[in-house]
Amino acid sequence: MRRIPHRKELRLMPGRVTSRIAVGVMTGKSIDAIDACAIELDGHGLEMSAKELGHASQPLGELSEPMRRLACDEPMQASEIARLRRLLGEACGEAIAAIGLESDIDLIAVHGQTVHHAPPDSWQLIDPFPLAHRFKARIVSDLRGMDRAAGGQGAPITPLSDWILYRRPHPVAIVNLGGFINATFLPGSDATDPLQHVQGADICACNQVLDAIARLGLDQPYDEGGSRAMAGASDPELVDGLHALLEAQRTGGRSLGSGDECLDWVRATLEHHDAGDAAASAAAAIAACLAAGIKGHDTREVLLAGGGTMNRCLVSCIQESLGVDVDLLDDGMEREAAAMAVLGALAEDGIPITLAHITGRAETSCMHGSWVAQTP
Repeated sequence: MRRIPHRKELRLMPGRVTSRIAVGVMTGKSIDAIDACAIELDGHGLEMSAKELGHASQPLGELSEPMRRLACDEPMQASEIARLRRLLGEACGEAIAAIGLESDIDLIAVHGQTVHHAPPDSWQLIDPFPLAHRFKARIVSDLRGMDRAAGGQGAPITPLSDWILYRRPHPVAIVNLGGFINATFLPGSDATDPLQHVQGADICACNQVLDAIARLGLDQPYDEGGSRAMAGASDPELVDGLHALLEAQRTGGRSLGSGDECLDWVRATLEHHDAGDAAASAAAAIAACLAAGIKGHDTREVLLAGGGTMNRCLVSCIQESLGVDVDLLDDGMEREAAAMAVLGALAEDGIPITLAHITGRAETSCMHGSWVAQTP
């Protein structure tokens, strides 16, 4: 399998209006790490071009366990939540510093940790003020909030940034193998009115299932490299059972989040089956659901990103299930962090960062995101 470099430079329209350095920071639904990506942006709005300057990833460490408890609706005192919020803001600052930028940062777009998502309600935990104080930059967070206020699902949030960063001359699907799979379907770059033809959707649970098998069945945070899944044997009955749950998610016409982790299936399966067999069966079911989600879209190539690309069993199952070229997006691990940087810049330029025909939101003239501005 060849690795596909993302487009280090992209010019949507001739001419440059502004130049700024934006950093995107992402902590995904797998609740395991902080990813930060620095982007140099030239131009304004949809005319901007983007060039990656560097990235860094750091484990959440001791923050992972209590944030997972919070995301699972376990009781927690307000004081502990407040502490988690502050510490996460500080940890995001450490991830940004690890990039090693030599230039000043103009804008930081920080997603925060999703601890609840069931539209119209959603909560991305983050304290942005430690970042504002440390880097003296403009900070934007809660980039999903305005979409939800306008009646949307608040997700998927990345299709517009995917168009800016990864479009090709031919139709392509960008698939993020995260806690949940989300996919963006891009038309060819010469398409007429292309943004009206960009599509996106949440597909099904992914690492949420595989990591739960590892935690509960292997006493490990994840199945490193998918080694136990590779050694396991896929059980058709298990595959069919999980696939039915995942298909209900895929066809539900909504964004995925709290309550969609399939934990009951994981617990019931591990009572009677080896963890390796459970992981192999889960990988097969996830791949089958993804294949169904891609079927019917005009795409000639599928580019995989996210933590699930490290799972050899999952990637192998996806390759077998799809009838198109499947490749790994080079540096795809920071794809969502790069997306946050681009989305933050678009929001700053007054561009709605979600596409109404994808999220279901109404039209809105309000600026997206919650902002911490610096004194001129």
